[in-house]
Amino acid sequence: MSVERTHAGHQTRYALRDGAALVCALTFGGPAGEPAAWKILLPGPGGTEDLYGTERFLRPDARQLRAWLSPIVGAGNAAELAGAVDGEPPLTSAWDGHGSG
Repeated sequence: MSVERTHAGHQTRYALRDGAALVCALTFGGPAGEPAAWKILLPGPGGTEDLYGTERFLRPDARQLRAWLSPIVGAGNAAELAGAVDGEPPLTSAWDGHGSG
């Protein structure tokens, strides 16, 4: 498993991959002028990515992300994503990584 982090516009994306296959993607951000949100996307039919859930955390920490993501993507995948976010927080002005809210 590996996590690939990319940033475009007002959004940071963490794609969890098993080899070349996308397992899930976690994004943070949103359009300018709108509140930033976390979104978890799961692979869908025909190569699409389906929105599974969204969450707004004031200042999330790895524990909060794992708790939210574990029922959706499993504990191991949630830990991989939370670790990636903790190691390289989103590049957006909406991010405030100073502890849990």
